[in-house]
Amino acid sequence: MKKQIVAGLLAASMMAGCGAVADVGGEHSDPGPSRSVSARNVTADAPEIEVETGNTGDEQIASMSASSLELLQKIAEAEGTGSNVLISPTSMMMAFGMLENGANGETLTQIENTFGSIPVSEMNPIMYSMAQRFNASDDVKWNVANSIWFKDDGLVEIIPDFATAVKNYYGADILMAPFDDSTLDDINGWVNDQTYGMIPGILDQIPEDARMYLINAMAFEGEWMKEYDESDIIEGQYFRNYDNSTTKVTMLFSREDNYFEIAGGTGFIRPYKGGEYSFVGILPGEETSVEDFIVELAANGDQFAESIRNPRYSYENVIVRMPEFESEYFVEAGSVLREMGMELPFDPFNADLTGMVRPIEIADYNAYIGRVLHKTYIKVDREGTRAAAVTAIETLECTSALEPEDVVYVTLDRPFVYGIVDNATGLPVFLGTVNQL
Repeated sequence: MKKQIVAGLLAASMMAGCGAVADVGGEHSDPGPSRSVSARNVTADAPEIEVETGNTGDEQIASMSASSLELLQKIAEAEGTGSNVLISPTSMMMAFGMLENGANGETLTQIENTFGSIPVSEMNPIMYSMAQRFNASDDVKWNVANSIWFKDDGLVEIIPDFATAVKNYYGADILMAPFDDSTLDDINGWVNDQTYGMIPGILDQIPEDARMYLINAMAFEGEWMKEYDESDIIEGQYFRNYDNSTTKVTMLFSREDNYFEIAGGTGFIRPYKGGEYSFVGILPGEETSVEDFIVELAANGDQFAESIRNPRYSYENVIVRMPEFESEYFVEAGSVLREMGMELPFDPFNADLTGMVRPIEIADYNAYIGRVLHKTYIKVDREGTRAAAVTAIETLECTSALEPEDVVYVTLDRPFVYGIVDNATGLPVFLGTVNQL
C-alpha cells in the first residue's frame, strides 16, 4: 500500500487592477480528473524557449540548506516552547521562485536573499531541474505543479517576459478568470486534483481587490525501502513530551546503515523505495530542548545537506526506534519572512512587483504581499509517510563512506526534529519538530 507525501504551495496575489497566475505540471505528473473551468487559458500566448539546465552546485546547495533551517528556526521561535511545527521549504522556494520573475530592484534582492541568496537567473534552472527530476522518479511518484490565475477585468495585461519565464521554467498554466464563485471552485478544484485529494482546497473566498493567485503544489507517493515486520512494531511504548508528561505510542524498530551528527544531535536516514528520497530523524542531546537545538542546527544549516549526502556508514548498526505520529500545523509566515530580511515585498508603497503585469487603465497603483499562509499535515506509520502542505502568498493592492563504528542508537522517545529529504542534494522537502504526541 502506497503512502502519500503532498506539498502544496499556493501564492495568492491581490494587486490593484492587475493579476498574475501560473500552473506547473511535468511530463510525469498526475493532474487528476479533467475539470470544466471558467478561466481562459492563455498559456499558449507565451512563446516556448530553450531553458537552461544544470546540476545544483555545492555553494547553492549549502545556501539553500541554510535558508531552510533558518526558516524552521524562525517559525519555531515564533511558536514558542512545546509546539509541533512543519514546513515545506522546497514548496515555498518554488512559489517565491515564480514570484521573483515579476519582482524588480531591491524587492527582488530581498526575496532572493531570503531563499539562499541565489539570483533568479540561477533559481529558475534549479527549480526546473528539481521538478523534472521529481516527476521522472520511477520508484516513487511525484507530482509538481504550478498555476497562476489573473483577474480578467481588462485593467491590466501580463508582461510577456514574466509569462515566458513561468511557463518555460515552472511549467505554469496562465489563466485569466472572472474571480467570482466559479473561480473559487476552479482554484480549489485545481489544488484538490494536483494533491491527489489530500488538500481539498485553499481559499474560502476571493476578496474583491484580489488580482492574482500564484500556486505551487507538490505531491509524493512512496513506500519504505525496507518494510517493517510485525516483530518490528512495538505497541504500548511511551514518548516523553517536552513538559515531561508521557504519551503511549507505537514504536517502529529498524536497523539502518547510515547516521550523522550535527549541532550536538544524532540523526538517521531511512530511505523510501528507489533510494532517491528519505525520512530523516534527528535526536538532540539529552539535556537540550528542541528549540535550543534548532538554534544550533540553523547556525550549522549549510552543513545539513552535506550531512545527508555524506553520512557515516555503519552497516545495520544504527538501531532506530521512532514513533508512529500524526501532526497538523498552520502559520502566517509574513512576520517571519520580514524578520529574515524580506521587508520591501510587504511594503504597500515601495514594493516593486511590476515585472508581472502593467496597468492599462489605472494611472497609479502598487502591489505588495499581504500575508503568507502555510498549512501542513503529516502522518508517519509502519507503511510510509503521508504529508501535505499549502502556502498562500496574498498580494494586496495600493492606489563519502567511513569505516564501520560501534553501534549507534537513535531512539525518538522524546522531542526531536525530522525531515523528508532529497538524497541527491540533501535538501529538505519538509522540515518539522515533534515536541509532544
